[in-house]
Amino acid sequence: MFYTSYASSADDRGPVQRFHFDVQSEIYRLLGHHRRHEGRLQRATPSNSPDQAVLTCRSLLVLYSAGYLTDRQCALEWSVFRSRMERREWLTGEARDALVGVLWRTDALVVPRAVADTGQLLDDIGDGYQGPGVAGLQGDRAARQRYNALVHRVAERLTRAARVPLPAMSEADSTTVTPCFGPEDKQSAVAAGQPSAGERHVVLVLMVSTRDDMERLRESTACYAENAEEWRPFWPHSDEPAADIAGWAARASGVDRLSVVTVAGTDTQSLRSLPEIARSAAVLVLVDPWLTEDPSFPVHWEQLARSGTRIAGVITVLPRHDRESRHAAGRLREALARTPARRLGAAHHEAGTPEALSHAVAAVMADIRTDAEERARTPDRADEPPVESTAERLARTQREWAGRLRRRDPWPPLLARTPRESWGGG
Repeated sequence: MFYTSYASSADDRGPVQRFHFDVQSEIYRLLGHHRRHEGRLQRATPSNSPDQAVLTCRSLLVLYSAGYLTDRQCALEWSVFRSRMERREWLTGEARDALVGVLWRTDALVVPRAVADTGQLLDDIGDGYQGPGVAGLQGDRAARQRYNALVHRVAERLTRAARVPLPAMSEADSTTVTPCFGPEDKQSAVAAGQPSAGERHVVLVLMVSTRDDMERLRESTACYAENAEEWRPFWPHSDEPAADIAGWAARASGVDRLSVVTVAGTDTQSLRSLPEIARSAAVLVLVDPWLTEDPSFPVHWEQLARSGTRIAGVITVLPRHDRESRHAAGRLREALARTPARRLGAAHHEAGTPEALSHAVAAVMADIRTDAEERARTPDRADEPPVESTAERLARTQREWAGRLRRRDPWPPLLARTPRESWGGG
């Protein structure tokens, strides 16, 4: 129904999630709890293209901040949705109030003319309010009533906008949209998809399917969505997609760039292009064990093993609080054992909670860093004698003694010339 766009680089995912869920709960109260009334929150993993939901959603909730106006992905999402609104106005002659914006953080925020001219900014938080936007209002206990009133007004606006759909946009058409604002450095924006020198790049391979495909494999499919990147394996205890959890953990471990590749069903094109994508990157595979019930799973696993891609780690997500997964754990683990991670030359981890998934990703990132440091070590020069350790020196001395005993050589002096070493005949 609606999509929430915000600057993921601002590192305030928690407050943004709370605001999104508060608005979502109010919409459910107004319209009823149904899948068609469900909103989507921008993924925590940055991207160089707009989210697929922006191409089809009926309304857009924008959380404006200084970071939002300089973020390439945010600028693309805003501009793509604005283009869809303009197309509807051109087709019907009616303007739709489908873009709802709030001042999320006002620090160093200067609203560009392209945003101000839309007239869609919901900035009337309340008389006398001087806080730093909705984020500050959310954290003010004394302003709880004002915050609830704002959430209600935002939900009403989004609900009203969703009554009339906007023309959908294809992914190909979205690439032709020119951002109305964004980074000032145009060259860096054009080259945003190219890795820079020294950049730590990780490719996250999601072996996950969609809700429609999983309905024939298991009974409970509430954790799945229309696309694999929205897979929420720990629902209802956590609404965070597994890709977002892994992305945050990877970035916290020092990763500069994260790419996501989904592999499921009859799609083989992703695996064919994987070696090219991961040429200078480490690959982390995230597996939904329920996918082993699909006949295509061993085929994909075999293709992944033969792709020649260096796999850094494999993480199986088996939710501990999901009753169906817990009861089928033995069968799922046995199915995975028939396609072992060692065929990929990678370590295997299993995660049952969001925290365990974060720790597993951090462990894989630590292994990647250690391997890179070992490969970067300067080899010994050929003209320099190798440095002999104490253990190597003792082993060499013992071999020399064994050789003397076989040849019946005369005994050496009682005190050896090497400091702190003494050898005698008895």
